[in-house]
Amino acid sequence: MTDDEKYLFDLTGYLVLENVLTADEVVTLNEGIDHHGDEIEPIDRSLAGDSKALAGTSRRLGLGGMLAWEQPWCEPWRELLIDPRVKPYLNEILGENYRLDHGPGLIAMDKGCEGGTLHGGGVERKSFSEAYFFKAGRIYTGLTVVEYLLADEGPGDGGVAVIPGSHKANLYCPMSMKNWEQHQNHVVEVNAKAGDAVIFTETLTHGTLPWTADHQRRAVLYKFSPGFQSYGSGAHEVSYPDYIEEMSEEQRVVMEAPHIRR
Repeated sequence: MTDDEKYLFDLTGYLVLENVLTADEVVTLNEGIDHHGDEIEPIDRSLAGDSKALAGTSRRLGLGGMLAWEQPWCEPWRELLIDPRVKPYLNEILGENYRLDHGPGLIAMDKGCEGGTLHGGGVERKSFSEAYFFKAGRIYTGLTVVEYLLADEGPGDGGVAVIPGSHKANLYCPMSMKNWEQHQNHVVEVNAKAGDAVIFTETLTHGTLPWTADHQRRAVLYKFSPGFQSYGSGAHEVSYPDYIEEMSEEQRVVMEAPHIRR
């Protein structure tokens, strides 16, 4: 992670990493999703709330469980746990021996899909698991998202949107801004291409804008925490213990429950 990237992440709360995945990797991951297409389901509630600006004609689609898929479909998803192109960034902002808090999970949006209310922000994060601060020359942050894009998200398409710098906000974000009804010029639609990755601290105010492109939006989110803490509720549980044993030692470390890593 370069000094420029550290500055920009601290300033804005997010980074776009270009060409993290090769074209072949994007194809393979999309093929896995298509192979498990019968498991894709719409979410059970609207994320747009009462916002007319975020309303749409359909709800987003979701899919999870990739790490437990049968061979060979599971392998590329497991490899992303320790992606060498992203790992240095996570080591820098989460500390070495970061852990998977939850995910991966697919967000898919067809044309006309509603957006999702913007949420979060520095002042609204009351738990240390969501904290963001800078001390003694380094970044400290809690839950951090790596969003791999499996389809292009161009200008005006919609998709992930953020309020840069809001991870250090000292006042509550106006509800009209969360609903994308006012101050839209301060809400940034993050544009990137298939194969790019967006890294952002969960503390950043973020959400999604309605999807307008003809092609389906596909973004896969992995959410990581420092190795010693958890954001997710309840004790760490492994639903499919057999597949953990199939993983490499490096992958299994990322799957461990929170504890002090020595």
